Amino acid sequence: MSVESVDRKPAAEIAPPRAEGKMTLHTLKTMRQESRPIAMLTCYDFPTAKILAACGVPILLVGDSVATTVLGESSTIHATMDFMILLTRAVRRGAADVFLMGDMPFGSYATEESAVANGKRFMAEAGVDCVKLECDIRHESIVRTMAMAGIPVCAHLGLLPQRAVQLGGYRYQGRTEEDADRLVRESMAMVAAGAEMLLLEAVPDRVSRRIVEAVPCLVLGCGAGPSCHGHVVVLHDMLGYSEKVPRFVERFGAVPAAVAEAAQAYVRAVETREYPQVRHGYGVKES
Repeated sequence: MSVESVDRKPAAEIAPPRAEGKMTLHTLKTMRQESRPIAMLTCYDFPTAKILAACGVPILLVGDSVATTVLGESSTIHATMDFMILLTRAVRRGAADVFLMGDMPFGSYATEESAVANGKRFMAEAGVDCVKLECDIRHESIVRTMAMAGIPVCAHLGLLPQRAVQLGGYRYQGRTEEDADRLVRESMAMVAAGAEMLLLEAVPDRVSRRIVEAVPCLVLGCGAGPSCHGHVVVLHDMLGYSEKVPRFVERFGAVPAAVAEAAQAYVRAVETREYPQVRHGYGVKES
């Protein structure tokens, strides 16, 4: 690849700007009522947020998955509250009009008081429209207290990565009728407590369909089948960065190959003295 062939298009030229304007809870509810499928992706930085917003992605999630996909940790529990807020602020600067969801990290919602305090931080410091927390029936009072405090909540049910050790690993949920009944009851309880939407991870479509029929809110799926109103995957999994991905992930790009090609072209250009040339440098003013 020649140094001259590098495409320097800004993100704004990659795709036309969003037509709907600012994405809100009301917008998402309208999309659900109109049976318009909703795409959602994870995002952790400003330049990527600009690209995804320009491409019309309605919801961006700053997920604690950043601990594994970007930091190389073995678990999502290594993401801290301060780190999540720092990243979320960057994403908000790059995507002002998307519906922005922040992932409440491990330990940040152990009590009603800590959940409200950290949820407020996400909204005030990072500008999120909603926070997501991994839930079961024990979180009913926490969700209710957060909703009463004015913090929009997305209740994450099914496979809970923050509790993978307790669950015996990353195993899909709703395997039996009893477990499916539990998920339906928990979903209804979270919505009754004030959750604005649900996210189901690694759940059979049969169970997701029951939940969609049982609750009046938006239901997002992460490997939860086509019955959900919308779907989310980890961006780095979708782009081919991750060597091992869940079975529900479809790879829509091969970004590492493009990065490798550019890096190899740069190394060759330096080694052959094609780069840098005089035109890349700065001049000196004559006295």
